[in-house]
Amino acid sequence: MAIADFDQAIALNSGDATAYIYRGNAYFAEGEYDLAIADFSRAITLNSGDASALLFRGNTYHDNREYDLAIADYSQVIALNPGFALAYNNRGTSYLSNGEYDLAVADYSRVIALNPDDSDAYNNRGSSYLSNGEYDLAVADFSQVIALNPDNADAYNNRGSAYFSNGEYDLAIADFSQAIAYLYSASIQDIDPNPGYDFNPGYNFAYYHRGLAYRALGNETLALADLARAYVPLPPA
Repeated sequence: MAIADFDQAIALNSGDATAYIYRGNAYFAEGEYDLAIADFSRAITLNSGDASALLFRGNTYHDNREYDLAIADYSQVIALNPGFALAYNNRGTSYLSNGEYDLAVADYSRVIALNPDDSDAYNNRGSSYLSNGEYDLAVADFSQVIALNPDNADAYNNRGSAYFSNGEYDLAIADFSQAIAYLYSASIQDIDPNPGYDFNPGYNFAYYHRGLAYRALGNETLALADLARAYVPLPPA
């Protein structure tokens, strides 16, 4: 349904909280965050116990980089439904974006307790550990992601980053190489008008950081080759 349809529904029944939620989601999809927030807020006013409106408003605040407001909404959702894993996950993401790494770890750990096979939660917690300089814990979480989803190229890139940050360059190279192998797509190569250039940004990340790892090990030839592949200049020595 178009926004105009929801406008009509609201005009017919201005007390319909669900119509405001639907229109809020439509505004959100259009990137009209202020209008989306206004509609979700109206829905919450009409039904203060509606966890979905709070969750959607929290998502909108997060995408609008208003992390403290997002956290407040997710916390209200959790108060209404303490077993709602998605609310913990989303609050953890807002904490992570806000640089509150310990709180992010706590929320992602709660998600894992609720859903032990949630690879995204392990990946997000690993990212929190990585951002907080806890590299061994990050490696453990990214390894768990790989155990749950062996073809997850992002997990190899992320674990490679943790190894690199910890000075374990050989292990980092192995992971970045694995990410490149999984990201390879013959169909993309076939249509590529510029051989050697890769459309997937994960390629550039892997080549770039593998190049830095090669350089850290003193292999300038391989470093230059990877950085050229990533189409970025070699960082100054």
